[in-house]
Amino acid sequence: MGNDAGYWLAQRERRMIKQNRNPITKLMGGIEVLVADDHHRWRLIETINEQGPLATDVHLIPLPILTDKALKLRLRMTKGNWRIDWAALTTMRRQIDAIPLPPVQAEKEGIPDTLAQQVLTDSVQVLTTLPGDEYTLYFRTPGGADDYELFLESRGYYLEWIREEWITEENPRHLRQIFLRPHAALKRLAPEFKRVEAEMEDHFWRSRYAKP
Repeated sequence: MGNDAGYWLAQRERRMIKQNRNPITKLMGGIEVLVADDHHRWRLIETINEQGPLATDVHLIPLPILTDKALKLRLRMTKGNWRIDWAALTTMRRQIDAIPLPPVQAEKEGIPDTLAQQVLTDSVQVLTTLPGDEYTLYFRTPGGADDYELFLESRGYYLEWIREEWITEENPRHLRQIFLRPHAALKRLAPEFKRVEAEMEDHFWRSRYAKP
C-alpha cells in the first residue's frame, strides 16, 4: 500500500474494493481444535482466530463430556502463522458473575487527571493517548478482595504507523493480487518469507515485545 495505505484502508472499510470470497486471512486459517471420536476420526470442535501476530490472548474451548477413555486432542494450524506458549485442560464447575469496577481515579505522569477519569467511565467516549503518555488508574476493590481474581477489560482503537521500508515496497499490482487472487499471492510470498524467516525469528526474540 505504501503512501496510499490510508486510502486503501478507507476504501476497504467502505466496501469499495472487490475482494475474493476467500481472503488471505481465511486461506491461512485459525487454530483448529479437533477431538478424536470412538472410531478414531478427528472431529472439529472449534476454530480459534486472533488478530496478530503480536496480539496475545487466552481462549477457553468447551470440550465434549469425557468418558472413561483417554481424550485425544489435536491442534491444527498453518505452519509459521501462530505461536502457542501454553495449552492446558481444566474443569468448569459453576458460573461466576463478574463485578465491574470502574476506575475511581486517574493520574497522568503522577498528576490527578479528572477529565481522563470521566472519559474512562463514559461508555461513549474514548481517551486519546499519544506515544509516551502514561496513565495510572486506581480501582476500589470490594471487601475480601484477596478472594477475587482481577481481570482488566479495555476497549481501544489502534492507529498503525508507517515505516520507510514499507513505503519503498509500494506495489499496486501485488496489492491487487492480494485482493483478487490471494491464493496466488500466498504462493508468491511463501518463498520470500522462508528466506527471511530465521532472521525474523531472531528479531522477534530480541524485540521489546518478547523482552520488555
